[in-house]
Formats: sequence, structure tokens, C-alpha cells
Amino acid sequence: MSRRNHPAPRSARAVRGVLVAGLALVALTACGEDEPDGVGEEPAAGSTSAAATASASAATSVPASASTAAEPAPAESESESVTVTAVDFELQVDEDSFSAGSYEVTLVNEGGSTHDLVIERDGEVVAAADGIDPGQSTTVTVTLEPGEYVFYCSIADHRAMGMETEIGIT
Repeated sequence: MSRRNHPAPRSARAVRGVLVAGLALVALTACGEDEPDGVGEEPAAGSTSAAATASASAATSVPASASTAAEPAPAESESESVTVTAVDFELQVDEDSFSAGSYEVTLVNEGGSTHDLVIERDGEVVAAADGIDPGQSTTVTVTLEPGEYVFYCSIADHRAMGMETEIGIT
């Protein structure tokens, strides 16, 4: 009889080990990264409704994030365009005041030197366009809140030579 008692505890330990390993595998699978498009997911037998719910949730969340990512695009298309022309050592802007909002500010260099554009409010830079050579242009997008702004060229002593203009935003 003692022979039969020894195999029973060993088989119980083996079954317990298999159960622990199986539970660990289930826990790791449940905590793994979900694929947003449901690729690689196959419902297990008896868990079709849970997999369908997970797939439906993933399908619902993907379009929501896609529409969220698409929302900034209309804001960009709503930006107004402003052209700042650098001619020798002068900045020319069509108007000296604008309404608050989002703007695509294009610097066009019609002068004979390299110029850039800095947009500053209360001593803080809110936008800047890199320096461009004569005949080139560059665009920077900026949201302007109500207040007074200074547009200027920061290259060498260009600002001191008159390459600045004040713009009021209402």
C-alpha cells in the first residue's frame, strides 16, 4: 500500500504544476499588449463573446482615435495666410493688425541678404522661421492671442537697421 501512496502525491504535484503554469500563461496572455486592429487574435473555444466584445471595443476605439488625429487638419486649413516680405533691411506686412487666431506666416526674401523672421510677444519668442537666402521663402504656423507682437529679423544687426514691425492682434 505504501507503493500506491507515493505515486499519488507525485501526480498531484504534477497536476498542480500544470495548473499553475496554465494559470500563469492565461494571466500573461490577458496582460499582453492588444493589437488595435485585432490582427492575430483568435477566439478560444467558449470565449467567442469575450473576443467579439474585445474586437468591437478595439474597432470602436480605433476610429475614435483616428478622428481625433484628423481633427487638427481642419484647424490648419482654417489658418489665415499672412505674407511678410523682407526687402533689403525692411519688413513689409500688408496690415499692422489682425484678429486673434491661427496663421501661416510666409516670409518672402526679396532682398539681397539672408533674412529670418522672429515673432515675439512681451519679450518671449512665440514663433521663428529659419534664415533664408535671397529669392527664397519659408512658412511658419503660429497661433496669435490678443496683444502686441513684434516681427523682426534676428540676423546680425538687421533689427537695429530697421527690420522690425509691430503688429496688433485683437
